[in-house]
Amino acid sequence: MFDIDLTHYTEVVDKALALRPEIERAVDKICEEGYSNIFFIGCGGTYAHSLPMMYWLDSTSKKVEAYSVIAAEFMAMGHKKFSKDSVCVFSTRSGNTKEIVAAAKFCKDAGARTLVYVSNDDTPVCEYADYKFFSPAEDPNLCEAIYSYTITLLARFMKNAGEFDRYDLLVDGMAKLTPYLIRAKEQYDPICQELAKKFKDVDYHMIVGGGMLWGEAYDYAMCILEEMQWIKTKSIHACEFFHGTLELVEEDTHVMLFYGEDETRELMDRVYRFVTNVSKEVTVFDTKTVELPFDDAECRKILSPMVIYAMTERLSAHLAQERNHPLTVRRYYRQFDY
Repeated sequence: MFDIDLTHYTEVVDKALALRPEIERAVDKICEEGYSNIFFIGCGGTYAHSLPMMYWLDSTSKKVEAYSVIAAEFMAMGHKKFSKDSVCVFSTRSGNTKEIVAAAKFCKDAGARTLVYVSNDDTPVCEYADYKFFSPAEDPNLCEAIYSYTITLLARFMKNAGEFDRYDLLVDGMAKLTPYLIRAKEQYDPICQELAKKFKDVDYHMIVGGGMLWGEAYDYAMCILEEMQWIKTKSIHACEFFHGTLELVEEDTHVMLFYGEDETRELMDRVYRFVTNVSKEVTVFDTKTVELPFDDAECRKILSPMVIYAMTERLSAHLAQERNHPLTVRRYYRQFDY
């Protein structure tokens, strides 16, 4: 495959998955001590990656209370559900994102417990981590590392609450996951190469997702196509598509549909029926086409965000090549103070 070191990819994902015992010990201790709620606190991609966790929790749990918040807004608003009994969950690649560092410090100073996944150790955010989980990762494989952490973490909280009897099935399957993610990349690589050639000069895309994949639709539009490729992109929730954005679909509008394996598939079908009647440029990424280490529907639903990211990373790599625009180039982001 183009522009990917599979040996390195395997090492990165396997090291992230190997954090499971540390995560379990931390969650078990917190549950023993008691807690009131969980806050997933992020910004940009790390906020987006928390949204599937909220969908999973909201559609599954009656006992575990959690919130997903944007770090800067959380600090500004003063969330009334936050207290010293809250558990605050952070993920960061750099470890020095200003909003994340400030929020982690605020939470720790308030007496709340902080859990931090970081892919660059000994960075500023580590100072404010009660529980630090480190494994090396970079942007092309960071998402797999973050989901390895958050899925295991949330599954453990629900297991301890007596709400997730599939825990062992899920984590045992995750331990075998890396080669399946590689096969998903191999399966979609030629498709993505052709898509990149076809759409390299297209200056506007729509990306639609729902349920467990709304966060990934949001992330791929903003953090990949907009930030890393400077392409105007609109992310649309499948349930909201018919409340405005549908009016912009034309015969040549490129619409990307992110299909997962949860309760919202039929809502994606509704979008698919509409856009294929109007546009000739519709692309479908469907996690159901990918083999995983188990057939259990609930476990496949839970892993769908990690799978869709593994698939679409191939499009990112080929777009960067076809457009002669490296994914690391920025005009404004982190280039100066703002």
